[in-house]
Amino acid sequence: MYTIAMLVRRALAPTALVCLLGACDGQGHSGSDPIAASEKHAATAAALEDSDDGGELPALSALGYVDWDDNADVSLSGVTLHDRERSWPGYDIYTNDQDEAYLISTSGERLHTWRVPGATHLELFELYEDGSIAGESEKEGLARVDWDSKPIWRAQVHIHHDVRRLPSGSFLVIAKEQPRPYKGRIVQFDQIVEISAEGKQRKLWSTFEHLEELRRIHPPSPLDRAPKKGTPDKLWLDYYHMNCVEPLPPTELGENDERFRAGNLLICLPRVNLIAILDRDSFDVVWSWGPKHLEFAHTPTLLENGNILVFDNGQRRGDSRVLELDPRTKEIVWSYTDPEKGGFYSEWRGSNQRLPNGNTLICESERGYVFEVTPDGEKVWEFWNPDLVDGSRRRIYRYARLERDFVEPILAAQGLGSRR
Repeated sequence: MYTIAMLVRRALAPTALVCLLGACDGQGHSGSDPIAASEKHAATAAALEDSDDGGELPALSALGYVDWDDNADVSLSGVTLHDRERSWPGYDIYTNDQDEAYLISTSGERLHTWRVPGATHLELFELYEDGSIAGESEKEGLARVDWDSKPIWRAQVHIHHDVRRLPSGSFLVIAKEQPRPYKGRIVQFDQIVEISAEGKQRKLWSTFEHLEELRRIHPPSPLDRAPKKGTPDKLWLDYYHMNCVEPLPPTELGENDERFRAGNLLICLPRVNLIAILDRDSFDVVWSWGPKHLEFAHTPTLLENGNILVFDNGQRRGDSRVLELDPRTKEIVWSYTDPEKGGFYSEWRGSNQRLPNGNTLICESERGYVFEVTPDGEKVWEFWNPDLVDGSRRRIYRYARLERDFVEPILAAQGLGSRR
């Protein structure tokens, strides 16, 4: 089975990528759920840190992962660049951010579409060897459908942003706790939960329960001061929002340094510009990095060489970049940026995947644009989401490339030939 950790780390021959269905209905509405309602009034780290006088936390509207890019160049659609000699061959998967999941060739041919019943914000999915996929939704929980999109099973759980299927068959998820009062405000905290194959839930770690430990590894926050007079009574904050939890894969680094041993958890807290590793047994923070370097990050992943790849959105710079960090020295050893200011910028979302040939696959989510670059930063493959309506392009949350050896037996079982 492809795990997300494998996909974002390197496209070996795993088994699946998990579907994530967000809390919203695709138009920024969260319904009457108090947990979903908290997202509507979330404050971002950039806004907090930009308050030079250490002023009050602003009450901002929803982060609102808007589904469409209204400034799209409609002349660009599908695969617009494909250097077959230097790009890494495989099959690609992504979703329409609503209820459909796609399998396409690297030439842009759509080979199959799954539909997840009841989904309103499908972001990720996990593909099994039998052609079924597993997905999750805040409203629908975890669900699995077959090749023909017929439901197989469903488990109720309130999760968001990331899901990892473990070798045991259990799932590792990020879930929201009930909003709670904290220093005069109503604050949302996240937790990591393990869900067994039978649907039993076990909380492993909570940002609230480990708040003091987290506060020691990032700069002081206005969250820790009492609100100013005149602040709304119900100020919903999601300051310790998580967007990634990755079980570390086996690496030579992990064999020699316990901080990076297989099974430890790599997490991302974008609003405090922090990535951190939790020990798999004690759940203590054993490594961290990011403040003064990251500006709202996504998709950190441990590479086979022991380095960490991370998508740095660059919200204050107005410029995104992908970084490869040596976690031992905390030195940036490789990066991708666009030479033109703002030429590569995804404000709220984004993903990166190191491919087996050393290239890097990058998803610039906000423009619905995916591209592959060589170690020298040269683009050798490009894809623009062909989903265009009235001059707007649908955005892509994450995008991944799978190995031929994994996908082609699935296609053959369905009477479909291989594609190049």
